[in-house]
Amino acid sequence: AASGTVRAARLLPDGRLGVAGRRDFIGLSPRGWKVVAVDNEDASHPATFAIDGDPATWWNTRWGDDVKLPHAITVDMGRAHRIAGLVYLPRQDGQLGGTAENYRFDTSEDGVHWSAAIERGTFANIRNNPDSQQARFAPVSARYFRFTALDEVWRGGATNAAELSVIPADAE
Repeated sequence: AASGTVRAARLLPDGRLGVAGRRDFIGLSPRGWKVVAVDNEDASHPATFAIDGDPATWWNTRWGDDVKLPHAITVDMGRAHRIAGLVYLPRQDGQLGGTAENYRFDTSEDGVHWSAAIERGTFANIRNNPDSQQARFAPVSARYFRFTALDEVWRGGATNAAELSVIPADAE
């Protein structure tokens, strides 16, 4: 499934609609995706949490003076998709440490030959607005993507991602 909006409402006992909610989903569903490479992960926050569809869980690298950026995660989407952007959601528990500010985004059709869709991108103002971030690029066909955090907001050595996804080219 691609991007979309889900609307839900509570049905009250008398049949009226109660509290209504709405959630926008941007990016492809991660169903069938696999993390095929990650350079660093904390045992309690594995890389698979970055593509589990749950914003309450997140991938986090280990912390420590020996942990240095950059950190990369590579995902196999199971089949090729025509994509034109990425979505990055940092951890949503109020902690900013490890939130990517500058990044690189590469794509591949075979997992061997890579092209930079975004050589060096910046999530402007993510320190003050640590919510879902999008970056667009010229449409490409890719089965694999690699997100590399180059710098994080506090200039430490860790990285996190609650969710990583890609934007289908036909969602423009």
